[in-house]
Amino acid sequence: MKRNVKKFVCLALVLACLLSLLTVAPVFASTPYTNYFMSSSDDYSWNLPTPEAYQVSKVLDFPDKASGKLLNPEDIFIGPDGRIYIADTGNDRIVILKKDLTFDFEITGYAEDGSKLTKPTCVFVDDDGTILVADYGNKRLVEFTKYGNFRFAYPTPSSDILAKDFNYQPQRVVKDEKGYIYVCSVGDSNGILMLSSDGEFRNYYGTNKVALTFWEMVARLLWSRESRKGTVVTLPYTFNNIFIYDGYIYATTTGYSSAQMRKINPAGSDVLYAGKDFSDMGLLRNSNDLQNFIDVTVDKDLNAYIIDSTYGRIYEYDEWGRNLFAFGTVGTGYGQFSIPKSMEVDDEGRIYVLNGGNNTIYVFEQTDFARLVHKANKNYSRGIYESVDNPEDKTESDNAFVQWTEVKREDNFYVLALQSIGQILWRKERYSEALQYFYDAEDATWASSAFKELRADFLGDYFSIIATVIIALLVGLLVFKAVRKRYRMKHPKGEPKVNFFTKSVAFFKNMVHVSIHPVDGFEDIRYENKGTYLDAVIVMAIYLVTHCLSKLVTSFIYRNGRSIEFIDWGEEILWCLLPWAVICIVNYGVTTILYGEGRFRDVVIGGAYCHVPFILLQLPLAIVTQVLTLQEKPLYDIIVYISYGWVVLLVFMCMKGVHGFNPLKAVLVFILTAAGVAAVVVLFMIVRGLTEQLFDFIVQFAKELSYLV
Repeated sequence: MKRNVKKFVCLALVLACLLSLLTVAPVFASTPYTNYFMSSSDDYSWNLPTPEAYQVSKVLDFPDKASGKLLNPEDIFIGPDGRIYIADTGNDRIVILKKDLTFDFEITGYAEDGSKLTKPTCVFVDDDGTILVADYGNKRLVEFTKYGNFRFAYPTPSSDILAKDFNYQPQRVVKDEKGYIYVCSVGDSNGILMLSSDGEFRNYYGTNKVALTFWEMVARLLWSRESRKGTVVTLPYTFNNIFIYDGYIYATTTGYSSAQMRKINPAGSDVLYAGKDFSDMGLLRNSNDLQNFIDVTVDKDLNAYIIDSTYGRIYEYDEWGRNLFAFGTVGTGYGQFSIPKSMEVDDEGRIYVLNGGNNTIYVFEQTDFARLVHKANKNYSRGIYESVDNPEDKTESDNAFVQWTEVKREDNFYVLALQSIGQILWRKERYSEALQYFYDAEDATWASSAFKELRADFLGDYFSIIATVIIALLVGLLVFKAVRKRYRMKHPKGEPKVNFFTKSVAFFKNMVHVSIHPVDGFEDIRYENKGTYLDAVIVMAIYLVTHCLSKLVTSFIYRNGRSIEFIDWGEEILWCLLPWAVICIVNYGVTTILYGEGRFRDVVIGGAYCHVPFILLQLPLAIVTQVLTLQEKPLYDIIVYISYGWVVLLVFMCMKGVHGFNPLKAVLVFILTAAGVAAVVVLFMIVRGLTEQLFDFIVQFAKELSYLV
């Protein structure tokens, strides 16, 4: 018997192992860092795993200083000749590597001619090979020839525009085709310094806007400048890195504003990324540490790369600001970043990352998947997607449609491929197929465009039939009413029967009566004892059901592309019932102090009836969205705002009628109730935060104990 049991257990374990192998989700990345794509919309963002886009091909770590060993490097730059220039800050020099990544020579400068470098933090190489260095330790810029010979130094700029306490600490420097020099100075919140070719200060360039908090905006409205003297002044965020390409300056910003990266035109304005938030919301959703973007670079196809030092992430965006890849992680392992400092991309698409933690350079090579995405995206941007009419024809594969199809075959959830294929089909007027791709990509905007065309085609084909049916229904309704009226005249009604149906109709009519005639309705609840706790429960149950049904039947377009699978039904139920409970309790407490006449039962029943506008409008509106596009959304929003305004009015009338207040006192009670609800919310957030910290402390303490054991 025992032997049979052992056999059974062994077979069960083997079967379980086999099933686990069969059912495990496929894992794309074999790299020691994460690889994903950021799928985002206006109100949510998800990080979707992708096949690895970049792999570490080399790690540059020279054995000694003479061969290029680095110490606290701050910047890396790839010159027009393909050589690599590194600001080796800790060794007070510029290191130059050949194209084959071997040591070439170094620039340290000489004390005799005044070119000795001290803590250089940035290097820039012009088209003619001229080397420009931000000599941070000496507070100046120094220029060398392509052979490393000293030319001249740019001293601290002076101008009446500059503040009297101006402290020049050049951290990053670039030069444009006209010879103008742009400098990021540490702590200068006025913007990027723009210097002439001879180093004279011209102006500030691309200044960031001041980001005010809500209370700071209130203070500016209520108090004059004199009254605000002595308070803390909010300054714009400072730039920490700049890169110039094709006449545009790409800049990253110190701090955590929404403009972490900007593309600035010669006039000093954002031309593409204005207002774009580059935060990785899928990453930050489960973390308290904010991101800090410290460098940006651009490749020959105008793809922008930014690197985050907090999480060790590299993000790649195409020329339209769409995310292509995100990869990397913080750590000390192979291909992981401990303290990333700077980044560059060469003409072959290789990414060079200067890792300050171990003074090395990681060289990342594109994978076949990344090359395919880049090629597809490049052809799509150029409009090369001709063979869409015959997708089976592979003879001409150098077009975006075929290439995006290959990308989709590699990663079925790569959103950019789905969007691009859908847009190509849309341009070819294959709207039904395009709509399906937009559904898969959760792209509500383009889905609305495709649906609009399908709706126009449908109405064009069946308008006469639809109009005929509508007219027939209207005529039938009029005839039915006329016949019923004559029938009732000849056959008067007898005593009405009382059954479940008649009771339900009466209950529904009473709900509508209270919402349309709130003065009489709420006073009847208080003074004539109309309504019971059961009525309140039934009303809230109906509201809960209609709310959940409205979420289910709202169209994909009006859900902003969000799948029903991501709806948290527990949260939806909670937010249906919790506000009602909190407002009732707070209002009863406030009115008890202010001698309100209403009983708790009156507040509960009246509060439930305040939800009737939602019951009447939510579900019909949700059904109507099935035939609407985003162009009709303003009208939809107006009706939604009307329903909310109606509810707020009913809440006010409930407080007035149930408690017998005059209008002025009712307004006061309304305001105090709102303040009380806000106080409850704040208290809840505090208690929740303390509870989470307590549980986190317990978990960490238990882990420490387990390590000791």
